[in-house]
Amino acid sequence: MSKPNESSVKSLNHEHEHKHDHNHQHKATHVHNQPGAGHEDDHHGHNHGALGGHVHATGTKLKWAFLATFFILAVEVVGGSLANSLALLSDAGHVLTDVAALGLAWFAAVQAQKSPTLDKTFGYHRTGILAALANSLTLIIIAFVIFYEAFHRFQDPQPVESTIMYLSAGVGVIVNLAIAFGFRGGEDNLNIRSALLHVLGDAAASAGVIIGAVIMQFTHWYVIDPIISVLIALLIAWNAWKIVKETLHILMEGAPDDFEYDRLLAFVRTLPGAKDIHDLHVWSVTPERVALSCHLIVDPEGSLERSTEVIKQFKQYILKEFGISHSTIELEIDQCGCPGLLCPETLWESEKGVH
Repeated sequence: MSKPNESSVKSLNHEHEHKHDHNHQHKATHVHNQPGAGHEDDHHGHNHGALGGHVHATGTKLKWAFLATFFILAVEVVGGSLANSLALLSDAGHVLTDVAALGLAWFAAVQAQKSPTLDKTFGYHRTGILAALANSLTLIIIAFVIFYEAFHRFQDPQPVESTIMYLSAGVGVIVNLAIAFGFRGGEDNLNIRSALLHVLGDAAASAGVIIGAVIMQFTHWYVIDPIISVLIALLIAWNAWKIVKETLHILMEGAPDDFEYDRLLAFVRTLPGAKDIHDLHVWSVTPERVALSCHLIVDPEGSLERSTEVIKQFKQYILKEFGISHSTIELEIDQCGCPGLLCPETLWESEKGVH
């Protein structure tokens, strides 16, 4: 099968626009006299302008954060070399990963603005998820490198230039806090949250370097330098692992943590005209974009108008209670062999001969 070209995409988009009603509701309902007769798809696509503006603002924040972090990197590399401080160079290593992280996140935000295509129907929003995963895995590797270097410093503590340490680290604290302030309001975006964790981790690490530098200046306990390095590495690894778990959950099509199946099932069973729900799938395209598909079993004696009302009320409920605006619903008058809310893998094989 040949790959769809750009002109065919535009043609389909043009045809799609003419199918919208005056209320800007995107619905396609097919009714026959067989089980699985009704099908309705709704993506509420008319908030794309607001989402597009949000994505553009995200890209701008990430761009300035990238440039500011690169400045911190230069300061700490020079300062760590002059001060002979593993703690400061460890922090610079962390900042180096942040430069890469923010660069990837910036790239991902730009990619997310691309329109969907026929072979990537959800668009490029998961570029940010992939960037967050790559960033976090890189941080875990850096943490182990710091552990290794700190082990050698414990065996042979080296004197450091404390004044250069806290001056260089002070620049890092100030700039990182300014970046974090600029990220306010974007915490729901996993890409932004991953970048924010990098920045806050840097600020905390730099603050630790300052404290250690002051202590070493007055006590000459140079073993504090590798101790601070280990603490920085633990902070890096812990935060990175949390992001790894969340990104893998999304890439495995996992449902949002706050989705309550029991509440949805209870609602359907009290919905006039609906009898039950099964073959339910809920997944996150990104943390902000959740999708749902299901089969709704309706009263076989009900009218087309009643079935349409069932779908309308169902969509209103999942939007209000769970924030799900993209859903695909198939109407049935029996369970098509699916025994419960979630259908077994074997049913996928049996349906190949049906569709």
